[in-house]
Amino acid sequence: MRARRGIPSPAPAGEGQGEGVTDFSLSRFGAKSLALFLTFALAGCARIETNTRVERGPLLRTFDRPVLLEGGITSDVRVEWPLLKLTVIGYDVCRAQSVEEYAEDHITERTSGAVGPSISTGIAMTLASAVLFGISFAVSRAPDTTIIDRGGNYGPSTQQYMQLATGITFGIGIPALAVGLLTKARTGDEVVTQRAEQVVSQKDARCNERPATGAMSLISASGAVAPLQAVDGAVDVDGTKLPLVPEVMKFSERDVELNEEGLQKFAAWSACVALEQDKKTPAELSETGLLTRAERLRVCRAVRGDALNDAIRAVDTELQRRRESGSPAAWAPGTNVASFEEAVSAYAPKLKLAASSKDLVVLDTPEAAEGKAVLLQGIVGEGITENIGIVQIGDRQVFLFIPPKRAWTQTFPNGTRIEAVALISGRQALGEKNLPLLRAVWMRAGY
Repeated sequence: MRARRGIPSPAPAGEGQGEGVTDFSLSRFGAKSLALFLTFALAGCARIETNTRVERGPLLRTFDRPVLLEGGITSDVRVEWPLLKLTVIGYDVCRAQSVEEYAEDHITERTSGAVGPSISTGIAMTLASAVLFGISFAVSRAPDTTIIDRGGNYGPSTQQYMQLATGITFGIGIPALAVGLLTKARTGDEVVTQRAEQVVSQKDARCNERPATGAMSLISASGAVAPLQAVDGAVDVDGTKLPLVPEVMKFSERDVELNEEGLQKFAAWSACVALEQDKKTPAELSETGLLTRAERLRVCRAVRGDALNDAIRAVDTELQRRRESGSPAAWAPGTNVASFEEAVSAYAPKLKLAASSKDLVVLDTPEAAEGKAVLLQGIVGEGITENIGIVQIGDRQVFLFIPPKRAWTQTFPNGTRIEAVALISGRQALGEKNLPLLRAVWMRAGY
């Protein structure tokens, strides 16, 4: 019987792939290269999470540490009017620290969620490939004669199918297993032990005190400077020759530190310097100026004592005269009045101090508007003294001085709405408040 042309005979048993059987195998070099590439590519893509924490270890030792810090400048103050005698001292700060030294572990944890799935997948696939490879020897190696491709070749045998499946599972398993093992090698804990210190207490004390030599200066409130020179810590200043009233003392641009007693002596000497420079008589002073001189005399008396008795007596006399007169004419041009309407007519106030009034800006610098008449509308607040109370004007407050001898007899309890003609008299400090001061010419309730 003649065989059909173009149909090759099956491969003999015991041979590998027959010449007429379709080849599904990959080249060895290509398979190895692909597996190696997949292994490193997947290993590089595996996410590694890093977390670092610090744990305190055992205490190693406790010790004291001396630290030398930059100090400052202080001065002893003595006053022998008109001289201010200073003894300027420089010092350092010696700090004694109590320090604990202990071990400190810096623990870096590296974890990855890909390790478990990769290793389990790699093991499962590798075992599956081994099982498939073993089974492939128990199945038929004869080509599948039911399938003929266009080239006239029979289809692969069952053994070839099994070995192809073996190659696929092995190609998945080994890279997955390698990725899992490489990623696991990159994970784990890294512990670095270091020494650490903690300051548990410290105490500062002055040390290395020495007389200071260098440039000094006295500075006024306006920023004017009087230069001085300290030699071996000694400085003498004549208060009658100063062109300014000092408020701040500096040594080489650093503030000179004074104790409470030194501050009081320096303030008293500065008040005496201000009195020395003020040549006006009490009668020539404004209300604010007269009250300021009275305060300076009180402070200066701690230094000059009974030498100020005549000056104090003259200021007290003028204050008493002004309190008793109660006359607006004693403070600004005008005439005595007998009614609110007359006060408005005589003083012709051009400024209105009421809630939301644009004229309230004058209260920012009342000294500049001293003597000006205003129409005041506000609410009576607390009383500070017998003749001075607080009036609330919107969100602003003022002191209102009521002369002891006044033409009106009406009283105004707290919370009363009042309307007044008043004169701006500068600024006044009473207790913790420092407010514009107004002197009432006439007051009445309601507005």
